[in-house]
Amino acid sequence: MFAPALVTLALVQQVLAIRDAPASSATASPSRHYRIENVPVRSLLVPFGGRAYLRITDLGDGRVYRTPLYPSQSLDMRTHEDAQWIGIAWVDFHKREKRFEMGVPQWRPHWLNPFISNTPYTVRDNG
Repeated sequence: MFAPALVTLALVQQVLAIRDAPASSATASPSRHYRIENVPVRSLLVPFGGRAYLRITDLGDGRVYRTPLYPSQSLDMRTHEDAQWIGIAWVDFHKREKRFEMGVPQWRPHWLNPFISNTPYTVRDNG
């Protein structure tokens, strides 16, 4: 009777730990209006690691936007920004529409994405 509740509680705890994990690298956007962080995933739910997500914080209102998981070897934190977009290589965030466009090489869906990403996204084919 208590076992399913304990398993559910453990899963929720792991997901929250991933969502609130410290970043391995962070940078300010060129305008200084956003903080861009790469967050590696280290969890029993991702036993072999090698995954991360991007967390963008709007410093004006404090809202946080998270991408789905992507292969951590794809990391390139060189930032770019214009009137509509902010991002790093392979990941762009549309400021007004609050959505991501991802072109990460070797990106594959992960079962944790609905629990980690809180922002709509599309994946571009980098074929």
